[in-house]
Amino acid sequence: MKKLNTLLLLLGLLAGVLACTSSDGEDPLDVFREIAYNALSSSQKATINSNWQEAEVGAWVDGNYVVVFESTDPTLADLRVIVDPVNGRVVEILPRN
Repeated sequence: MKKLNTLLLLLGLLAGVLACTSSDGEDPLDVFREIAYNALSSSQKATINSNWQEAEVGAWVDGNYVVVFESTDPTLADLRVIVDPVNGRVVEILPRN
């Protein structure tokens, strides 16, 4: 009986872990992309690749992330936005070089 209870407990824990796991394949970095995109002005948005949901996200200093939006204009550099993941806000929009 003790083995059966242990087995049922393990199965219940496994089911709980599987239920809490994201199975839709959503990228957890999408949150940072959306925060960065929403901070852009309409004129800035007009100069980036329309597929902003696939912007590159990388580590930055002080635990922040940098979201890099590709420019549609070859004369303009890519647009880089620094996002604070703890507070969920934009720290800075870096100037284009």
